[in-house]
Amino acid sequence: MEPLRSTDPARIAGYRVLGRLGAGGMGVVLLGRSPGGALVAIKLIRAEYADDSGFRARFRREVAIARQVRNRWAVPVVDADTEAPAPWLATEFVPGPALSEAVGSGGPLPERGVRALGSMLAEALEAVHTAGLVHRDVKPGNVLLGLDGPRLIDFGIARALDDTVLTATDVIVGSPGFLSPEQAQGRRIGPASDVFSLGCVLVYAATGGRPFGTGPVEAMLFRTVHDTADLSALPPGLLPVVEACLAKEPEDRPTAADIRQAFAEDLSGGSWLPGPVTHLIAERSARMLALPDIDATSLDAGGDGGPGSGADGSPFGGPDTGTGTGAGSGGRDTTAVSPSPGRRRFLAYVAGGAALAATGGTAAWLVSSGDDKDPGGEGGGNGKTARPELHIGLQADLSGPSAAVGKGQDRAARLAVAEHNARGDAPFTLRLTTVDDGGDEERARAAVRRFAEDPLLVAAIGATGTDAAREALVAYDEAALPLLSVVDGDIRHLNRIFLCARPRNDMQMLPVAEFLGAYEIDKVALVDDGTEYGRQTTRFLDAGLRGNGRTVLAETVREGTRDLDAEAERIAAKQPGAVVYGGGWRDAGRFAKSLTRAGFLGPKIGTQAVHDPRFLAEAGEDAAGWLVVSTAADPASVPAVHPFAAAYRKRFDHAPPLFAAEAYDAVGLIASCAQGLGREKLTRQDLLPALRTTSYKGVSKSYAFESANGMYTGTGVFIYRVERGRFRYIGMDGRGGGGRGPPPPPPRGRAGGGGGCEAAPGGPPPARPPHVSPGAPRGVPPRPGGTHPPGGGGPRRYPGLARRGARPGPPVHPPRQGSLSCRW
Repeated sequence: MEPLRSTDPARIAGYRVLGRLGAGGMGVVLLGRSPGGALVAIKLIRAEYADDSGFRARFRREVAIARQVRNRWAVPVVDADTEAPAPWLATEFVPGPALSEAVGSGGPLPERGVRALGSMLAEALEAVHTAGLVHRDVKPGNVLLGLDGPRLIDFGIARALDDTVLTATDVIVGSPGFLSPEQAQGRRIGPASDVFSLGCVLVYAATGGRPFGTGPVEAMLFRTVHDTADLSALPPGLLPVVEACLAKEPEDRPTAADIRQAFAEDLSGGSWLPGPVTHLIAERSARMLALPDIDATSLDAGGDGGPGSGADGSPFGGPDTGTGTGAGSGGRDTTAVSPSPGRRRFLAYVAGGAALAATGGTAAWLVSSGDDKDPGGEGGGNGKTARPELHIGLQADLSGPSAAVGKGQDRAARLAVAEHNARGDAPFTLRLTTVDDGGDEERARAAVRRFAEDPLLVAAIGATGTDAAREALVAYDEAALPLLSVVDGDIRHLNRIFLCARPRNDMQMLPVAEFLGAYEIDKVALVDDGTEYGRQTTRFLDAGLRGNGRTVLAETVREGTRDLDAEAERIAAKQPGAVVYGGGWRDAGRFAKSLTRAGFLGPKIGTQAVHDPRFLAEAGEDAAGWLVVSTAADPASVPAVHPFAAAYRKRFDHAPPLFAAEAYDAVGLIASCAQGLGREKLTRQDLLPALRTTSYKGVSKSYAFESANGMYTGTGVFIYRVERGRFRYIGMDGRGGGGRGPPPPPPRGRAGGGGGCEAAPGGPPPARPPHVSPGAPRGVPPRPGGTHPPGGGGPRRYPGLARRGARPGPPVHPPRQGSLSCRW
């Protein structure tokens, strides 16, 4: 990284600029940091190109398409502003070296590493091509290396830039030595061109040289078109696939999917990279932690505006006390709050020994409405006093696979709207417009179009299903309509209008990392189901565990695998101390049965997708003892949500499902922000920054966001243990009960207490979890049952979970003074 120059900006949007990563004819690449500490690579386009209206249109289109490239080995676009005077986009920053640097300084990769590289890069290109893109510049400098795999950068952007300035006669687009014959000849290119470039990259990785030599550009281009590639130094095992990639005619080359399958590797046996590269990644990660500190989050002052502050003294329909405390009385917090420690702790944990790896101007005029009818939602108007009106949209699956959750969110949102409108001091009347997307991608886009046409609709909540959420995101961006989701935790779904109102899929695993470290479980089986969700929940946990000296058995058991008994026996035979399953509820239920039959007795941990009543039904008695981390506050189990659950049940004669309390909170958050702005008219652009700079205490958790990108920084990882066929709440992450700061630990056995990872009284929380330090960690109980059996793992009994029919698990110990403890 180079120092900033006098012409470089100090900030771009909400990102603090830390240094230069590179520069080119089109602009400069800068390293930025969000207020919450997330590092991003910001590509800032020069203003002279931005003046070209054709460029802006292409850039806008390509950014939208690039956001649809979803693959673990392709660096995602997390934010962008295509309408700024100098357009920019931000991608996830990867601290590892480029392939060109690693090979240039440390020599070629071993054959196994090249095969792994080929498989993973082919998977990334497969996603790029599926999105309708051609990368055009696959080269070693655009491949960044991480402990868990490579990252392909600059996908989808080269085309927008090339179309603008690189269309003159005889101008070659790409990097000589790694471009295809059709690129060298200026012919039309397609996905096969990227495959040829990938073959050149693999030759470089395996031999340290280029397949068509070096020298003047013209000579390299001539050899690329007419000569046979020099593969004499290539290992024989790589020769068939690489030769096919380097075929002169595009139709003779394999597809990216063909290459991925041909190079498929089992990487559970160790790192895919040689030692020197691993050390270089660790060094870079440590250097990133030494960058300037994170800016404090500054919150706007404001009054209460959430539901549940009525006239009879109860939290639901009771008086507005203006304190913002108690269940159901959410409001804008006027206290300055530091960023959540969760992401910072996780970054420090992972880097302990390794690495992490069109604007709308629609104004919602607050028009008077004395009509007591309630179009599209629970208005609660009585016709006596005219109040301004504000609309909120809810995109939910009411008729598809997630209908149970979607209907619960609709009811909870209507409950919140009715309670807000029942307040005598409410400054405006809320209207809720609910659209059923059925979990369908096209219907999801139609829902956004309907919302966008309503000039009074200033924000939307949704969607219930993952596919619908993904497809709708670009449409929300085009409409400049703020979108708040309490369900979607996909790490790729970040842009200028999105607020993820829950911990992301990777961050929900922080309590798991602390648990495994606190009980010194040295050998862990991480099982993903081959889906993107499975990879997101296990990838960073994998890197963190390896970086802190743990043995990780990275296992992939594909979704829908028939013979799970054989998979469970294979995993159990490796004697892991614990099994973490990062897949869906259906296969998790079957896998639970198979683990029991395989005789595995150690801790079994599931993620958000396992927190589903259908998992309990599928697994039966074999679900007992499973620990589940979830971002949903279970209304049937979490004490703080019980008042909401009672009000919901009274109104709808039905128990609220998961994520209902969060939908209730989302309405309160939006209403609170709108009220706090105190304006006669409200635009969508006004509301978005207010949402991102608000700390809101809801009935389920405390909400906060990074102002730069809408990333969640509040509380909200709940920990459950399966007992007697239900999820029993045993704790919450970071802040005990979701309040401000870590409360003192409640006595064991007290309702709502006894769980979470929090600072015990007597001292501030340490800078990193205790298990990161060398030697025996402070405040951590000794290994249950003595030393580990040979191999560093194996089935062990944990007496703390052996009660009320639960299967064995870790013991419960009171925290020691001044220590960070996990009381499961």
